[in-house]
Amino acid sequence: MKRYFLQAFKPALALSGALFFLVLFVLTGAYLTVASPVQPSLDHDIKVQELQEKIFPRLMTVMADAAWKKEVFSTPDIVTLSHERRQRLSDNSNCTPHPFCIVHLWEITSHEREVFGTVLHRLSQHYRRQYDEIQWNRDADAINYIFSVYGEGHAPHYPKIDSASIDVTAEYFSNLISGMQANILKNLLQSSNQIDPFFKDAIANSIFLLDGNDRMDAIRFSGLWNNWNAPALNFARHLSWKSYPYTAIIVPGEGPEDPRTQLSALGKFRLKLAVESFNQRLAPFIIVSGGAVHPAHTNFVEAAQMRHFLIERFHIPERSIVTEPYARHTTTNLRNASRDLQILGSPKNRPALIVTDQGQSAYISSPIFFSRNMTELRCEPGIVGQRITQFLTIFIPNEDCNKVDPWDPLDP
Repeated sequence: MKRYFLQAFKPALALSGALFFLVLFVLTGAYLTVASPVQPSLDHDIKVQELQEKIFPRLMTVMADAAWKKEVFSTPDIVTLSHERRQRLSDNSNCTPHPFCIVHLWEITSHEREVFGTVLHRLSQHYRRQYDEIQWNRDADAINYIFSVYGEGHAPHYPKIDSASIDVTAEYFSNLISGMQANILKNLLQSSNQIDPFFKDAIANSIFLLDGNDRMDAIRFSGLWNNWNAPALNFARHLSWKSYPYTAIIVPGEGPEDPRTQLSALGKFRLKLAVESFNQRLAPFIIVSGGAVHPAHTNFVEAAQMRHFLIERFHIPERSIVTEPYARHTTTNLRNASRDLQILGSPKNRPALIVTDQGQSAYISSPIFFSRNMTELRCEPGIVGQRITQFLTIFIPNEDCNKVDPWDPLDP
C-alpha cells in the first residue's frame, strides 16, 4: 500500500521538486539583485565627478537639486539662453583658428553670465541662500580660467608651477578638441532634458582638460582624514586644548627645484625648529603644509615628505601630525592650516604658532604678504600677530576665509 502510494504521487513530487527549485532560483536571483551594489554607468567617471564637487561644491549641490533646477532653468530667460548656446556650439563651421576657437565657444560668455546672474538675483531668499550671483561669477571665472590655461595655452596664475602638460599647438591636442566638440554635438542631439543647466558641457569639458593635463591636484588626497589625519582627528576629540598655549605649530613647506630631492635643506631646518617647539609642549599638533609644487609636475608632495621626516627622524607620534598636502603658496599654507584647525575642532580665536625660517617669518609679517592675501584669496586667512622670535609668529585663524575658492582649481 505504501509503495503504491509513493508511485501514485511520484509525478506530483517531481513537479513539486521542480517548482521548489524554480522558486529557489527566483528568490536567489531576487536576493542577488537586491544585495548586489548598483553598478555605475560605464561612462560615469567617479574621479571627474569628485573633482567637480571639490572645485564647484555649491554649484554641483544645487545642480543635483531637482526643485532648484526646475525653479531656475525653466524660466523663459534661461530657456532662451540654453537655445542660444546650443546654436552657438552647433554653428562652428567657420571656426578659426582651430582648435582654440572651439575652446572659446565652450567658455561662459559675458551675456550668459549677466542673464543667469539676474535670474539668480530674482530668486526667493530660500534659493538664493543655496546659490547666488556672487558665487556664480566666481564659478564662471574659474571655468573660463581653466579653458584659458589648459585649452588655449595662456599663462596660469603661477606659471612656474601650474603650467599645462599638453602642448596646445600639437596635432594631438587639435584632434582631442575636435573629438570633444563632436561628443558635445552628439549629446546635444540626444538630449531631451529641457531643464539641464546651459553650462553643463562647460563644466564637464573644463574638468576633463584638468584631467587631461594631469592636474587632479585638488583631489589627490581625498581620503586624508580617514587615513593619515585620522589619528590626529581622534586625538582632538578627547583633547584638553587649555593645556597648551597654542592650538598647533604650522610649518610651511619649502620645495626644492631639483626633481630628485625629496625635502630641501631649508625644509628640514623648518621641521627641526618645529620639533623644538613641540617638545616644549607649545601645541598638541604640528601641521605640515605643502603640495606637489616645486618643480612643476614633481612627484614629491612637500607635506607628505615632511610627515615622513617627522616620524622617521624624530619619532613624532602620528596623532600629533596633521598633513596638509594641497597648499601651493604661503597664502594657502595658512588658509589650509586654518581649515584643518576648524576640522579638528580647535577653539575659535585661540592662536596657533607659525614656525619657519627667519626669511619667511619676516615676509609673513610684512604688508606685502597682507596685500597678496587680499589680491589672491580676497580675504585674510588669519591675523598675523607678534613675532615672538625670529622663527616664531603668532597666528589667529579666520574661519571666514575657509570657504572653497575656485579661483585656484588646483587648490580651491
